[in-house]
Amino acid sequence: MVTSRVALFLVVLVGALAALGYAAFPRAAARGCCIVALPLKQPANDASGAAGWVWADGLPGWKPGQTVGDVDVSGVQPIELEPARVDAARAGLDAGDVRVVQAMRPGRDGALAILAASLSDYAAPAPTCLGAMLQGDRRVRWLCPAQSELARSHVLVAAARTRMEPSLTVVGVARGDVDKVVLTGVSPGNSVLYQRSRTWGQFAIGIGAPASASLLVYGHGRLLERVALPLKPGQQGVFR
Repeated sequence: MVTSRVALFLVVLVGALAALGYAAFPRAAARGCCIVALPLKQPANDASGAAGWVWADGLPGWKPGQTVGDVDVSGVQPIELEPARVDAARAGLDAGDVRVVQAMRPGRDGALAILAASLSDYAAPAPTCLGAMLQGDRRVRWLCPAQSELARSHVLVAAARTRMEPSLTVVGVARGDVDKVVLTGVSPGNSVLYQRSRTWGQFAIGIGAPASASLLVYGHGRLLERVALPLKPGQQGVFR
């Protein structure tokens, strides 16, 4: 997934992944494609604080509706981001270039997504700001690391629980100094959502998980923090 433009071939078993929940490349499950070639990406700088939310290659994320081959790798249609664009403009961001870092659909009420946009009227390279989009008509609160509590956060996460079954959907992105993100309360084969590699730092999963499930965030060989996900069935929220 990342920067050098070298293609990384990921084998995506679409039907199985869509049913089971997955972290590596959830967006491909929307189509019937079996093999997708993606350019490699680069995680944020390996640093703490606001400096850890800086991507050396500039603004991370896919343009809404962007495709690789026949696959929509953004996971959202452009019209779905119109409310987020309005909120971005009100926050002083470049609303014309809102990107999708990660997206996943828990159901028919829309997507959960991590979005990125740059500060407008700012000398290049403009700082990257992030927003977590929830399902429905919720407003997106944009966070610019140097101006918000995001500088102290190791991850930005949007999560939701379905009403009909104990299914948890999580999408997120990790700060550059994070090496690994683990979801507790699920089988070991599904628990590691993220390991630092050639990606933007994004992760996602949809899976049955207990109410006590939380995220363990590791960096440089130690536990940095535990992020609780205290959601009841039918609830959604933003966590960091």
